[in-house]
Amino acid sequence: MTVGVKDDGKPDRRHVRGKTKTEVTSKVRRLEKLRDQGRVPRAGQRWRVAAWLTFWVENIACPPNVSDNTYSGYEVDVRVHLIPGIGAHWLDKLATEHVEKLYTKMMSKGLSAGTAHHVHRTIRNALNEAVRRRHIPQNPVLLAKAPRLTDEETEPYTIGEVRRASHGRGRPA
Repeated sequence: MTVGVKDDGKPDRRHVRGKTKTEVTSKVRRLEKLRDQGRVPRAGQRWRVAAWLTFWVENIACPPNVSDNTYSGYEVDVRVHLIPGIGAHWLDKLATEHVEKLYTKMMSKGLSAGTAHHVHRTIRNALNEAVRRRHIPQNPVLLAKAPRLTDEETEPYTIGEVRRASHGRGRPA
C-alpha cells in the first residue's frame, strides 16, 4: 500500500506479511491508521536505541541547543544508564515495560529514585524527538511510570561548614 511520498518524490510503498489473511488485514489497517494520522515511520532507516541516543546527544541535545549543565546530565544518562540498559533494542520495538524494568534494575543496584527519574526525563526527551522526526510513531516512555521521588528535606550547611569549604580546609558533608 502507498503511505506517502519519499524524500526523492517517489511513492512510499509498504508491504506487510502474515501467516493468515486476518493477520495481514490487521497489519494493513494498522498501517492505514498510522498513515491517516501522519505517523508512519520513515522508510529505509531503522535505529537501535543506542544509535539513536548517541546521535541525539551528540547532534540535537548539545550546546548551543541546550545548556552545558543539561548536556552533561543527558550525556551521563545516555552513556552510563540508557545504552547499557536498553541500547540493544530496536527503537521501533522499544516497549514501556523495557524502560520500567531499567528503572527497577537501577534502583535495585542502590541508585536513588532521583537518578532513575532523571534518566526517565532524558529518555522521554530523546524519544519525543524521534517521534517528531517520524522514526517511531509514538513514545513508549510517555506511558512508563517513573520512580516516585520522596520529599526528603535536605539539611542546610552550618556556618562552620561553609567557612571551612570556602577556605579550602575541608568540604561540607
